[in-house]
Amino acid sequence: MGKRNIIRPLIAVIVILLVLLAVWYFSPRTFLKGVEAGDVTAISVFDGNTGNGFDIDDPEEIQAIVENIQSTPMKRDKISVNYSGFSFRMNFYGENGRVLDSFVVNSTDTIRSDPFFYCCDGGLCYDYLGELEAQYVN
Repeated sequence: MGKRNIIRPLIAVIVILLVLLAVWYFSPRTFLKGVEAGDVTAISVFDGNTGNGFDIDDPEEIQAIVENIQSTPMKRDKISVNYSGFSFRMNFYGENGRVLDSFVVNSTDTIRSDPFFYCCDGGLCYDYLGELEAQYVN
Protein backbone atom coordinates (compact mmCIF):
# COMPACT_ATOMS: atom_id res chain seq x y z
CA MET A 1 0.00 0.00 0.00
CA GLY A 2 2.97 2.34 0.51
CA LYS A 3 4.03 2.15 -3.13
CA ARG A 4 0.55 3.14 -4.37
CA ASN A 5 0.61 6.23 -2.20
CA ILE A 6 3.83 7.30 -3.93
CA ILE A 7 3.05 6.23 -7.53
CA ARG A 8 -0.34 7.97 -7.89
CA PRO A 9 0.93 11.46 -6.96
CA LEU A 10 4.01 10.90 -9.12
CA ILE A 11 1.84 10.00 -12.14
CA ALA A 12 -0.36 13.04 -11.47
CA VAL A 13 2.69 15.33 -11.40
CA ILE A 14 4.00 13.83 -14.67
CA VAL A 15 0.62 14.28 -16.38
CA ILE A 16 0.38 17.90 -15.20
CA LEU A 17 3.91 18.60 -16.47
CA LEU A 18 3.09 17.06 -19.87
CA VAL A 19 -0.08 19.14 -20.16
CA LEU A 20 1.82 22.32 -19.28
CA LEU A 21 4.53 21.46 -21.82
CA ALA A 22 1.90 20.89 -24.53
CA VAL A 23 0.17 24.20 -23.74
CA TRP A 24 3.52 26.02 -23.90
CA TYR A 25 4.55 24.34 -27.16
CA PHE A 26 1.27 24.92 -29.00
CA SER A 27 0.58 28.44 -27.73
CA PRO A 28 1.32 31.20 -30.24
CA ARG A 29 4.41 33.36 -29.81
CA THR A 30 4.61 37.03 -30.63
CA PHE A 31 8.04 38.34 -31.54
CA LEU A 32 9.13 41.78 -30.30
CA LYS A 33 6.55 41.51 -27.54
CA GLY A 34 6.77 44.49 -25.21
CA VAL A 35 8.90 46.48 -27.67
CA GLU A 36 7.54 49.78 -28.92
CA ALA A 37 8.56 50.79 -32.45
CA GLY A 38 9.80 54.10 -30.99
CA ASP A 39 12.18 52.19 -28.70
CA VAL A 40 13.98 50.69 -31.72
CA THR A 41 16.73 53.02 -32.92
CA ALA A 42 18.08 50.74 -35.66
CA ILE A 43 17.65 47.34 -37.25
CA SER A 44 20.74 45.57 -38.53
CA VAL A 45 19.92 43.13 -41.35
CA PHE A 46 22.17 40.56 -43.00
CA ASP A 47 20.91 38.66 -46.04
CA GLY A 48 22.35 35.16 -45.93
CA ASN A 49 21.34 34.60 -49.56
CA THR A 50 23.33 37.51 -51.01
CA GLY A 51 25.89 38.25 -48.30
CA ASN A 52 24.71 41.87 -48.09
CA GLY A 53 24.32 43.64 -44.78
CA PHE A 54 22.51 46.93 -44.19
CA ASP A 55 21.13 49.03 -41.35
CA ILE A 56 17.65 50.49 -41.15
CA ASP A 57 17.36 53.67 -39.10
CA ASP A 58 14.40 55.41 -40.72
CA PRO A 59 11.63 55.60 -38.07
CA GLU A 60 8.83 54.89 -40.57
CA GLU A 61 10.57 51.79 -41.94
CA ILE A 62 11.33 50.59 -38.41
CA GLN A 63 7.70 51.10 -37.41
CA ALA A 64 6.43 49.18 -40.45
CA ILE A 65 8.72 46.23 -39.70
CA VAL A 66 8.08 46.14 -35.94
CA GLU A 67 4.29 46.42 -36.31
CA ASN A 68 4.25 43.76 -39.04
CA ILE A 69 6.18 41.27 -36.91
CA GLN A 70 4.22 42.05 -33.74
CA SER A 71 0.88 41.60 -35.51
CA THR A 72 1.76 38.11 -36.74
CA PRO A 73 1.29 35.35 -34.16
CA MET A 74 3.74 32.50 -34.77
CA LYS A 75 3.52 28.83 -33.82
CA ARG A 76 6.44 26.55 -33.08
CA ASP A 77 7.01 24.25 -36.03
CA LYS A 78 10.17 22.16 -35.74
CA ILE A 79 13.58 22.16 -34.15
CA SER A 80 16.04 24.52 -35.90
CA VAL A 81 19.26 23.30 -34.32
CA ASN A 82 21.85 22.03 -36.83
CA TYR A 83 20.21 23.79 -39.79
CA SER A 84 22.49 26.04 -41.77
CA GLY A 85 21.62 28.90 -44.06
CA PHE A 86 19.18 31.70 -43.53
CA SER A 87 17.56 34.65 -45.24
CA PHE A 88 17.31 37.88 -43.22
CA ARG A 89 19.13 37.80 -39.86
CA MET A 90 17.83 40.78 -37.92
CA ASN A 91 19.08 42.51 -34.76
CA PHE A 92 16.85 45.16 -33.21
CA TYR A 93 18.74 47.86 -31.29
CA GLY A 94 17.53 50.29 -28.67
CA GLU A 95 19.21 53.12 -26.84
CA ASN A 96 22.94 52.76 -26.16
CA GLY A 97 23.18 49.96 -28.76
CA ARG A 98 21.40 47.46 -26.53
CA VAL A 99 20.01 44.48 -28.48
CA LEU A 100 16.26 44.29 -27.88
CA ASP A 101 15.70 41.12 -29.90
CA SER A 102 17.25 39.11 -32.71
CA PHE A 103 15.97 36.38 -35.02
CA VAL A 104 15.88 35.32 -38.66
CA VAL A 105 13.04 35.98 -41.09
CA ASN A 106 13.39 33.07 -43.52
CA SER A 107 10.29 33.64 -45.67
CA THR A 108 6.86 35.27 -45.68
CA ASP A 109 5.70 32.62 -43.21
CA THR A 110 8.76 31.50 -41.21
CA ILE A 111 10.90 32.95 -38.44
CA ARG A 112 13.88 31.11 -37.01
CA SER A 113 14.74 31.73 -33.38
CA ASP A 114 16.79 28.84 -32.09
CA PRO A 115 15.95 26.25 -31.03
CA PHE A 116 12.74 26.42 -33.14
CA PHE A 117 11.34 27.45 -36.48
CA TYR A 118 8.11 29.40 -36.05
CA CYS A 119 5.43 29.46 -38.76
CA CYS A 120 2.37 31.54 -39.55
CA ASP A 121 -0.16 31.78 -42.36
CA GLY A 122 1.99 34.30 -44.21
CA GLY A 123 2.19 38.06 -44.25
CA LEU A 124 5.63 38.61 -42.74
CA CYS A 125 7.58 41.55 -44.16
CA TYR A 126 10.02 39.33 -46.10
CA ASP A 127 9.40 41.03 -49.47
CA TYR A 128 9.62 44.47 -47.85
CA LEU A 129 13.03 43.55 -46.43
CA GLY A 130 14.13 42.56 -49.94
CA GLU A 131 12.97 45.95 -51.24
CA LEU A 132 14.88 47.73 -48.48
CA GLU A 133 17.99 45.71 -49.26
CA ALA A 134 17.81 46.79 -52.91
CA GLN A 135 17.38 50.40 -51.76
CA TYR A 136 20.19 50.43 -49.19
CA VAL A 137 22.78 48.21 -50.86
CA ASN A 138 22.62 49.52 -54.44
